[in-house]
Amino acid sequence: MLEHLQQLQSIVVSGHRGWKSAYPENTLLSFQQALDLGVDMLELDLRMTRDDVVVVIHDAAVDRTTDGSGPVGDYTLEELKRLDAGGWFGKVF
Repeated sequence: MLEHLQQLQSIVVSGHRGWKSAYPENTLLSFQQALDLGVDMLELDLRMTRDDVVVVIHDAAVDRTTDGSGPVGDYTLEELKRLDAGGWFGKVF
């Protein structure tokens, strides 16, 4: 992919964690809105849960983006689903 990007003759706009200034980062809504806005690509980070499920989260820990604390790898997927990852951004989340 990097080779392809280096061959382009124009600027490539990437939605880093989606459209994180308008929506909670790394959410489906954030990604969709960034694509609707016209970004060329999305950039995201993957991490593994304690039960070996791949999840999308930028930080190694959940502290900054949720109401939880500690490393992503200390949580199971079901435990992560119970955390609030967007309520601070607005009631709709």
